[in-house]
Amino acid sequence: MTSPTVHAWELGIRLRERREELGLTAVAAGRASGITQAYVSGVESGRVKLPADRLAQLVKIYEVEPSEAAELEELRVAAMQRAWWHQYSQLFPAEFLRFLGYEAGAAEIRSYDNELLHGLLQTEEYARAVIRGGNTYVRLTEIDRRISARMARQARLTSEVPLRLTTVVAEGALRQQVGGPAVMGAQLGHLATLLTERPHQFDIRVMPFAAGAHPALGGPFQILSFPSPRLPELVWQEVLTSSDIIDQSSRVADYVVTFAEAQERALNSAESLALIQRIAEEMT
Repeated sequence: MTSPTVHAWELGIRLRERREELGLTAVAAGRASGITQAYVSGVESGRVKLPADRLAQLVKIYEVEPSEAAELEELRVAAMQRAWWHQYSQLFPAEFLRFLGYEAGAAEIRSYDNELLHGLLQTEEYARAVIRGGNTYVRLTEIDRRISARMARQARLTSEVPLRLTTVVAEGALRQQVGGPAVMGAQLGHLATLLTERPHQFDIRVMPFAAGAHPALGGPFQILSFPSPRLPELVWQEVLTSSDIIDQSSRVADYVVTFAEAQERALNSAESLALIQRIAEEMT
């Protein structure tokens, strides 16, 4: 699945790399093209869309070869497309919409979830219970649209090149009766179905209570990997009152190590499936 957010990000990275190869600062590049340093930085971060004439200016200043210039133009055009999540721009903050763009263009997500199941794994009724009961700031009139957005995200799991999801989930998240025993039982049954029918795509490991303290105990996070080798990994971290996209390589590396250690301490695939099925039976 293509994502305008990811295309804009890759375009920005390639332009920044070329600028740095030439030894140009963002200020110098802006001055040469008649734009501000802030605009150059916005383009390079993928947060500012680039018109065709501006890209042509930068291509000339950066002495980009014709073949690469054509690739950059393809990225620019793709970045200008309107994605499905824009219809929810009045509902979610800009940073979360940006995350949806990264999620839509990712090849794999590795996550640690300590209290709630990953949004891509949630059934509609579980999602409804989470949204109704977990966010005091959500208006009742917004609930259906928020559920619609969450379900729309899951289309990425059945796209032509489906997203792979590897998650470590705390045992407490499986036992928390979100929506009541019936809703939770159905949710756990959904997880078991994914694991048995699509094990090549989903790897769900349970962190049991018996594991005690472990590196990921501090809270949920996701590591996003992308199909293009030019794109680095990102981390998305969301807590009660804030969310953050982390792109500094040293910080991302810390999360990668933390996730690997958490996965090592979790139950293996067969043990995790057995526990999920057992808790589902208890719920029903």
